[in-house]
Amino acid sequence: MLRILCLLMCMIAGPVFAQQQTDLYHTEVQLTDAEKAESLAKEEGLVNVLIKVSGQQSIAENEVIKKALTRSDRYVTQMSFVDYDDAPRGMKLGYNSSMVLNLLTQAEQGVWEMPRKPVLVWVVNEYNYQRSIIWEQSNNSLITRIKNAANERGLPVMFPVGDFDDVTSIEIPDLWGNFKKPIADASERYNPQAILVVKVRGNSSSWTLFDTTPQYLATTSKKPIEGRSSGAVQLADMVNEVSDYFAQTYTKNLGAVASDSEVVSIKGIHTTRAFFTLEKLLKQMNSVASVQVDTIQGDKVTYTLNLLGDYQQFNDELLSKNTRISVVPEAPIVNQEISTELTEEVSQDVIPAELKEESPAIKEDALVDELEIKQRVIHQYELSVN
Repeated sequence: MLRILCLLMCMIAGPVFAQQQTDLYHTEVQLTDAEKAESLAKEEGLVNVLIKVSGQQSIAENEVIKKALTRSDRYVTQMSFVDYDDAPRGMKLGYNSSMVLNLLTQAEQGVWEMPRKPVLVWVVNEYNYQRSIIWEQSNNSLITRIKNAANERGLPVMFPVGDFDDVTSIEIPDLWGNFKKPIADASERYNPQAILVVKVRGNSSSWTLFDTTPQYLATTSKKPIEGRSSGAVQLADMVNEVSDYFAQTYTKNLGAVASDSEVVSIKGIHTTRAFFTLEKLLKQMNSVASVQVDTIQGDKVTYTLNLLGDYQQFNDELLSKNTRISVVPEAPIVNQEISTELTEEVSQDVIPAELKEESPAIKEDALVDELEIKQRVIHQYELSVN
């Protein structure tokens, strides 16, 4: 009786289908026998997360990212160990999402937009001249391999479950021939935003991606994306190509760097050679993401530096890299131009008109608070001749 009741409830509620979750900021890495295995695992884990978030397989080649990898510890928020019977010990790692996005901003890289399109994957396998549809509930290795590869790229995928509705709504020739109408009709119950049809023949496969919903598949003029792959990692290669397509098509620009920046002035720069040598030094520092020259006044150059760490890390690294540079023994000064602009801005925009007349004390407090938030401090250094 209980089983019948559960069945009736499911029929009333309607079908619910599992979509693979895209956990972008967590990853699992196997440990090696290297001397600094845990540090290497954290670096590899950060690369994995950056690939998933940005959608770019080559993200680790970026110079700013290379610097950040040397300090991957600061991005880690969760860490645990996993033991396996038939594989080396692993580490499960979680990374700070805000810091990862800020790093990509500093590296001037975009991100693959969220939420991402859920992709319904139909798999037809040909074996011994017989073709069959591989269903979600079959636990077939082809499904597992696609899921694992999709998880590594942050691609949300789901598979038809293979129940009575699926079996009766589509036939193998419909999928093998990429016939849009039957594919659309069979896919509609899953409510995907894209459909991927995969045809596997031994160590080779071909695939067709329809980047549209089932409702518009039969009538759209948009051409499908097609590809072929072969070899032991053919399905991983397919997932990479599909992920690359989505990442390139739906990339979001994070905009200019607005955080983790400091203003630094260095005096004692008397020659062009000294200017370019110092600029090169700053750009090569592990704690610096990017360098922008703000002003040049006589022998003093003022820079805005976007930092990968905090200011103290930058200060320590700068003084160790060049012993001719020293901190000017004065209190840091406030950028007067910024202060003047902010005073006008705050007095005109921050304080409501009625408060300006009725409560001067409130106006003054609000102005001070706003200036404390927005003022930027110039850290002063000097380059000695010897």
